[in-house]
Amino acid sequence: MTDHTPNSTPETTPTPPQGPAPRRRRYFRTLAGLLVGAAIAGGAVGTWTLQRIWTQLPSVEPLAVYRPALPLRIFSRDGELLAEYGVERREFVPLERIPPLVRHALLAAEDAQFYTHGAVDVGGLARATFANVVTGQPGQGGSTITMQVARNFFLTRDKVLSRKLAEILMSYKLERAYSKDKLLELYMNEIYLGERAYGFAAASSVYFGKPLDALTPGEAAVLAGLPKAPSAFNPVVNPARATTRRNYVLGRMRALGYLDEAAYRQAAGAPIALATTPPPGIVAAPYVAERARRMMVERFHDDAYTLGLDVTTTIAMRDQRAAEASLQRALSRGGRRDAKDGLEGALVSIDAATGDILALAGGADFARNAFDHALQAYRQPGSSFKPFVYSAALEKGMFPGVLIDDTQRTLSRDETGANPWRPRNFGNNYEGFIPVRRGLMRSKNLVAVSLMQAAQPDFVQQHAARFGFEPQRNPASLPLALGAGAATPLQVASAYAVFANQGVRMEPRLVESVRQRHGGVLFDAQPTAGVRAVSERNAFVMDSMLRDVVRHGTARRALALKRADAAGKTGTSNGSKDVWFAGYSSGVASVVWMGYDAPRSLGRATGASLALPVWVDYMKTAVDGRQAIERTPPADVALVDGDYVYAEYAGGKCTPTLPPFVRSPFACDAARRASADGDAPAGVAAGAPAPPAVDAAERARVLELFRTED
Repeated sequence: MTDHTPNSTPETTPTPPQGPAPRRRRYFRTLAGLLVGAAIAGGAVGTWTLQRIWTQLPSVEPLAVYRPALPLRIFSRDGELLAEYGVERREFVPLERIPPLVRHALLAAEDAQFYTHGAVDVGGLARATFANVVTGQPGQGGSTITMQVARNFFLTRDKVLSRKLAEILMSYKLERAYSKDKLLELYMNEIYLGERAYGFAAASSVYFGKPLDALTPGEAAVLAGLPKAPSAFNPVVNPARATTRRNYVLGRMRALGYLDEAAYRQAAGAPIALATTPPPGIVAAPYVAERARRMMVERFHDDAYTLGLDVTTTIAMRDQRAAEASLQRALSRGGRRDAKDGLEGALVSIDAATGDILALAGGADFARNAFDHALQAYRQPGSSFKPFVYSAALEKGMFPGVLIDDTQRTLSRDETGANPWRPRNFGNNYEGFIPVRRGLMRSKNLVAVSLMQAAQPDFVQQHAARFGFEPQRNPASLPLALGAGAATPLQVASAYAVFANQGVRMEPRLVESVRQRHGGVLFDAQPTAGVRAVSERNAFVMDSMLRDVVRHGTARRALALKRADAAGKTGTSNGSKDVWFAGYSSGVASVVWMGYDAPRSLGRATGASLALPVWVDYMKTAVDGRQAIERTPPADVALVDGDYVYAEYAGGKCTPTLPPFVRSPFACDAARRASADGDAPAGVAAGAPAPPAVDAAERARVLELFRTED
């Protein structure tokens, strides 16, 4: 019988309990998935971020025509810098004009592998990133020159990740667009190097007072060490740190083969010798520089300070220095000049043939008082105005030999158009009838007033306007004969230049040319023919009389100039508040004025005693190397009784309607005709007693208003 067990089932193996290994595998698979997902997401975000930054980067095209904001510079005609105006000191220099020594110094200090690596030095950037992120020490290096160009031209200097990414991307963009040489040129002209100097050329001038091609290896190393920290390594304020930094750069130059051992030792052992010249700003001739600056601002507005304008003035520095020194000596002589005294002065000198202003000293001290007395101060010219009255009188037939009564007389209300006036001569000296020539030579007030009266004030005013005097400031009244109007020293100098230039007036000119650095000529003054103010014969006769003022008259001190053609006239205004000397020699017309800004008496000073010595002192330099000018009478001038007249008068023309105080051999009225021997016309006795005086108080008041003293 078979043995079996009912309802039995097959035998099975039980499942063991699960251990930790399967759970770990699932964890790592999940983690890996998350990491991959994060990487993908991060990559997507990073790509999106980089794409966004890239699309927001500015165009690099403007750098193709890069020109920095260059300052306004003012020069003398000899090329000497007078002033530089601008917020920043800049000078653009193309790379080919930057010496290899300077380029090598910069590369050694900042980016030795610039020409071999790409836009970014990966190794250097990694080291900088480690220092900045891991150690938490910001400000470490790693930027290539290209990255610095990107930062300086396009980006902020904030130390944030987005800015750094933008800098890297911008660097790649720059290197795709420009060569390494172009990028180096941009860097070396834009980088800030302290003392308001941008670029190596400007820094070389500021620190060492020389161009780039004159730098020594040590000086080049000083400049190359500045980009890292311009303030910390500034040789002006931190010479010790600057020396340490310089020597580091020199060591790098030696290691890279740019310097041999001997050159390294010599440069590293030398002290840093900075320039002793003043920094850019107003360097010389401050009144000239300020006037030129204003002219440029009037023309170019605020762009004048950034366009890189080089303005060449007409100033000759030899003459300019002589003008300033002569004026200062006079202002300081005898303790006249101090802060409380405030005595001012001006000297302006013109080339009569061209109108070029050769020298201009506008005051005692520009730093204390920038008001330009030579160009802006309208003062009473006093007796220095008299020659223009005499010039007008020539046109009315009153020549040097005509006699004028130098007897004191009272001018009635009908004659003055106002109150009676009794003018007097300086020192109360009167000579009766004297020649016109002597009247100017001795600066006779009575003669000047009589000539004004005979020629008519309106005519004299219009005649003076031809010399450049403003009619509204020089009214048509008898006191104008004594210089009771107003004029600037420049106007007076320009007017006297007419006599020196045979009657032709040249407009005064201060600016010779304006050039834009790297942009060509904007203005170049061309010779002009001038405008004929008076006839050549008028100028000739006036010149002969003004020469006699020097030879025999109130300007005899000008004989110290030892020039046969020296001519001029002293001037002292009402109350000795303004003293002048105006004159010319060898084609140079110069004027000296002295006085106070708030007009007050200079005491016993006159134009002859105070202004004339300054003129002589200056003119000794101004005429040096110039020939004296000899004049020959024009064909339409004749000699009659030993003095000059217009030729038509020698041929019979006569002068109508002469007043009783004039005797002339050319009078149409025989009663007014007189010969050179001094015979009085009918009814007029030489030296006749003066009319009764007006009220003493009125006389004193009028004399105080219109008295001149030479």
